Amino acid sequence: MTVGLSILPAKTPTIPSSNNNNNKNDKKRRPKTISTFPTDPKTLLLNQCNTQRDLHQLHAHLIKTPHLFSHDPSLLSQYLLESAALSRHGNLAYALSIFRHIDRPTAPAYNILIRAFNANRSMRDSLALYDRMRADSVEPDEHTFSCALKSCSMLGAFQEAEQIHAHVIKFGFGSNGFVKNTLIHVYATCGDLEIARRVFDGMDEKGIVTWNSMIAGYSKSGDWGSVLDLFYEMRQSRVSFDEVTMISVLTACGRLGDLGLGEWMDGYIVENGLMGNRNLVTSLIDMYAKCGEIDKAYRWFEGMRNRDVVAWSAMISGYSQSNRCLEALMLFQEMRKADVEPNEITMVSVLSSCAVLGAFETGKWVHSFIRKNRLRLTVTLGTTLIDFYAKCGFIESSIQDTAHPRARAIYDKVEEMMGRIKSVGYRPNTAEARLDAEEDEKEASVSHHSEKLAIAFGLIQSSPGATIRVSKNLRVCTDCHSATKLISKVYEREIVVRDRNRFHHFRNGSCSCKDYW
Repeated sequence: MTVGLSILPAKTPTIPSSNNNNNKNDKKRRPKTISTFPTDPKTLLLNQCNTQRDLHQLHAHLIKTPHLFSHDPSLLSQYLLESAALSRHGNLAYALSIFRHIDRPTAPAYNILIRAFNANRSMRDSLALYDRMRADSVEPDEHTFSCALKSCSMLGAFQEAEQIHAHVIKFGFGSNGFVKNTLIHVYATCGDLEIARRVFDGMDEKGIVTWNSMIAGYSKSGDWGSVLDLFYEMRQSRVSFDEVTMISVLTACGRLGDLGLGEWMDGYIVENGLMGNRNLVTSLIDMYAKCGEIDKAYRWFEGMRNRDVVAWSAMISGYSQSNRCLEALMLFQEMRKADVEPNEITMVSVLSSCAVLGAFETGKWVHSFIRKNRLRLTVTLGTTLIDFYAKCGFIESSIQDTAHPRARAIYDKVEEMMGRIKSVGYRPNTAEARLDAEEDEKEASVSHHSEKLAIAFGLIQSSPGATIRVSKNLRVCTDCHSATKLISKVYEREIVVRDRNRFHHFRNGSCSCKDYW
């Protein structure tokens, strides 16, 4: 990490005069004048600044009345800095100007700015300021480490997190629970669950935040078994759980098909009157849908009062995954009537249903929506769109209409893949294709399934030997499973496919599911 001194402006802040009458309505707009502000410094600064003008006038007032902070003059700059950086009407550039003119900034002053940079999504500047603090021999405290580690988490900056972890130990905060919670979060976010678990296991006292951080780390990595194992351990430790815990556990139940625990959660939500919690209810809908209990999912969905796009998408996706494609499209029409704009999950689910039903016009509307709103085509959305056109018999249209900017290259790669795996024994299983098509059309159709398109794109985009990861919301078909095993062998790649039931790890011609899924 290097010190970014350019983030600190050199110019002294200009303090407007308190008798500035540029705005004739200013007195009406501000209910309190500077003379009537309370004398408590924290309230004075954080609660009374309703505008930028208030902040500037307050700066002038405090310079004229330093006796408010006579017990600790450094608090004057610190509280003013906090107001400028973190209040509702604060200004980060103004805060930086104030900071630059503090003779010897203390750790709390640095912490305020590091927090402010994080709040403004300027995490690199946060880390640069942390480096500046170290270079100035200012000793960090627990809040410094927590804020700097959060910057690393937001950036996915593993090496910087390791360096700060070393500083944590050096300055004697290695056993600080507040800092350790942040360490667990940052390592889990950066994908190193082994280190995160070591920090977790080394804690004598684990509160709910600690447990949630570790459970969330496992959830993010898709280690659903560890999510449930840790939840049971949490219960045995008699630690209360909350909404955050429950959402992670319900997600794991859906992925693993653990209907029993999911239903227990359902009962807990009802018994504790949490039915109005939209996030929890949406997680229940998703869990029931993934466990095959689509009617139970719909009962919860039907009872929701304020449905957001996440709730609509969970239900539409559930219908699509359960092959109740007509109901998925009917619900999508209801969603449009409710003026709720679709997200990527909605569009992938609708396009998948359109592909099954041959609902070309609805699929075209989704494509038009994507183009009209200039949405970024992710691998999943792009390949689902191509798959939709292919299954509806419009393969060339999907290329000419730029369903994906690299559609032609993807199709060419698919043809290459099919040729190479046929040379080692692959035979297309055309039972997966439409019954009303000719045999050659059936073969072309199965070769353009979304997972094959996604794998082809992965081969184009990634470096040789890199792992290819594919996610889909339906069960992987028999033909794609057989083909992917051979692709992993021929191209010497590990391919990880997550379908509605499980993770499939393909390596050297075999799959982790042992052909049972």
